[in-house]
Amino acid sequence: MKNTLLLALTILVNALFAQNNARFISQTLPENILPGQSFEGSITFENTGTTTWTPANHYSLGTQAPQDNTIWMETNRVALPNDVEPGQQVTFHVTLTAPENEGMYVIQWRMVQDGVEWFGEFSEAVYVPVTNQAGDTLLGEGNPFSVGSHIVATSFFGWYGEGEWQLNGPWIPVNGRASWDGSVDFWKTMIKEVMFANIDVLYIELIPVMEQSRGNLFIALSQLRAQGWNVPKVCPFLDPEITYSMLGFHADCSTEEGKDELIGHYIDFYKEYYSVNTDRYADDFIYTQDGHPVLDIWHIQLHIDHYNLLTRDDVTSRLAAAFGGEHPVFNNDIKMINNAYSPAFGFADERIYQFEMQRYKIDKNWKGINSSLLKPGYWDQNVRNPGFHLVRDGGSHYAHSWDEVNSDTTIDRVCIESFNEYDEGSGIFAAKTDTIFKKTDGGMNNTGNDVWSSTNDPFEYLKTTALGAGQFNDNPQLNAKILWDNFPETMNSGDVFTATVVVRNEGDELWNGANGFKFCEMDNLDTTLFNTGCYLINDTADEIPVYGGIFRGRAKTFQVEIKAPDTPGAYTIHWSMLKESSGWFGDTLAKNISVRSSDFIKTDPAPDFRIYPNPTNTCLQIESDGLIIENVEILDVNGKRCIANFNIRNNRIDISNLKKGVYFVRIGSVVKKFVKQ
Repeated sequence: MKNTLLLALTILVNALFAQNNARFISQTLPENILPGQSFEGSITFENTGTTTWTPANHYSLGTQAPQDNTIWMETNRVALPNDVEPGQQVTFHVTLTAPENEGMYVIQWRMVQDGVEWFGEFSEAVYVPVTNQAGDTLLGEGNPFSVGSHIVATSFFGWYGEGEWQLNGPWIPVNGRASWDGSVDFWKTMIKEVMFANIDVLYIELIPVMEQSRGNLFIALSQLRAQGWNVPKVCPFLDPEITYSMLGFHADCSTEEGKDELIGHYIDFYKEYYSVNTDRYADDFIYTQDGHPVLDIWHIQLHIDHYNLLTRDDVTSRLAAAFGGEHPVFNNDIKMINNAYSPAFGFADERIYQFEMQRYKIDKNWKGINSSLLKPGYWDQNVRNPGFHLVRDGGSHYAHSWDEVNSDTTIDRVCIESFNEYDEGSGIFAAKTDTIFKKTDGGMNNTGNDVWSSTNDPFEYLKTTALGAGQFNDNPQLNAKILWDNFPETMNSGDVFTATVVVRNEGDELWNGANGFKFCEMDNLDTTLFNTGCYLINDTADEIPVYGGIFRGRAKTFQVEIKAPDTPGAYTIHWSMLKESSGWFGDTLAKNISVRSSDFIKTDPAPDFRIYPNPTNTCLQIESDGLIIENVEILDVNGKRCIANFNIRNNRIDISNLKKGVYFVRIGSVVKKFVKQ
């Protein structure tokens, strides 16, 4: 009887104190996929609790980020393949399909007993860029900053999604409130406005649940970089108040685990950035000074316990452990930016008045670096009643602040308090000038008024920033970098070729045709060499009607036509940017072209067959008008046979092994010229 009672009591105790727990072991997932692509993955967890996981008791693997999502599968559960006793591991095999919409997505898992609880560790969050981007022809290095550089930065928010967040601001974006959806295309427009304003660095706020929107921003930056754009640098900006209010606990720097958690937010930022910026120049586009990564944090006294115990080495060592192997820049000590008025870490390198003071301009000198905070205005009448109103007066105060900056030679940094903060009405984004949004529900019925622009210009603050930053930073007004060209190395005398040249604006002044900006052959000023000249910028293209010109960091493509001289020989031609009122500026492109006699070959003008694409780099398609396509030959400019008498499949010739240059296709007596890029 006693044994029976003891057994019953043991079962009851085990039932009462049985515990679900799980430890994440590993996973295999792709790093980059195409929209709609399906792929296989695996996730392994260990049962570290005291219960046995069984399908009958409703144990399974559930989706996270967000919880119970069906982004990657039609269901949000993955069934157990077998019972899993305490101490055992189980591997789930999944077939996932990427969303059709381009963007950054997160894959994350956790164990669940449906009807009871979610339990144990989360799997490591994997940031997966879903993008159609192809090729990296124009990816290149960025311009480094030193401690002594004059740098213009702005706080930059990523909390935008379709119908989400930041909907109360008084100033309506020029392209409408609904357009702020956090998509890749939205971020491209936002980045263009930032670049138009000559801003160097984005302090991107770190807040949980906004990873997808932030990831879309990183995709947008990557895609613009692939087009040759020199985009702004990114810097993580941790907001402890919102972050830990959302998480429901405080950061704690008194333990190593607490430090891991705090620095983990910066680590997640860089993981997401590098998940899509995978090229060898990616390190150039994170904010560094003299090779030291720069971090930003706001109000450390809010929700961070024992913040005085955090050291520079605590931060550096964790970032080095996470990234130092592939990105050596993280093996260098970090630099830290803190608020100017609130408490700061003992190792803070710069301090700025960031969302602390209601002033149009306020400076802070810290360790020999003088930082000036500029604010165009503030109006939180839709958040608080009556709220606070720092009037814009059409932009006059903001313009005056920039005048003060540029009359003070001691200023080293300028931080614009916000580029796209919305609820508090302090952003400088392009906005409608004739509309002010005022909430009339919930007691919000303020009667204040203000003027966005004295000239009715949606770009009021962007233009003021561009002008002020152009006077403040270390960039020349006029500069250009040649990124790419496909000029041929050889031509036949008298031949005409259309070349493509990509040039990037490296100066603060906008390029446009109205102000005489051209891409020109320099030799043509005195001779008729190659029978060419200048190519004026077309002010109806490249979004010039929107921005007024090609702004700093943007790449511009020119199509230039050259005609080889009749006299064979070796020639060198030179190209550069020209402003009519100022002269030549930027890189000079020098090209050596060998011009040969074309007597060895005569081309038949009759359209017996056509070839395309032309120029090309991999294959050549032949389209015939009745000509039998056989005995096809490829000849170089000297008439030497390169490819001959081979079978053509679907009238397509593989020319990928040919060197760059000019060639001819001959079928019978008919000859056509093409260019191998």
